[in-house]
Amino acid sequence: MRVLIYDDDEDLAQECADALTRRGHKTTTRNGQANFSALVAAFEPDLILLDVHMPEFNGFEALQALARNTRKSDISVIMMSGARDNLLGATTAFCEAHDIGLLGTLPKPFGLKELDELLDRAGAVRPAS
Repeated sequence: MRVLIYDDDEDLAQECADALTRRGHKTTTRNGQANFSALVAAFEPDLILLDVHMPEFNGFEALQALARNTRKSDISVIMMSGARDNLLGATTAFCEAHDIGLLGTLPKPFGLKELDELLDRAGAVRPAS
């Protein structure tokens, strides 16, 4: 599985990337300053771990760009945020309204165990053979 980790918290992004790489997935990390649409087109992720709050290009803007992507049905999303439930709820509603495959949300801080549990429920922990 190809996983794009799009978060301005470089330490958390790298921790997630390392954990997923150890599980056999190909990962790349970027922050909110990267061109999201071009990155999605070039890397062709199967899954995006997406932070809601980023200073220059936030998760809502990324979701809007993803909603216009012709591959959106092939891409799953996990939203991450330090915000409370109402903000993550709003992203859930947006994903449902735009047919974006939201696997779930991870309120920050979270541990790798929570990420593993969410991926496991989605059947995504082990790469396809």
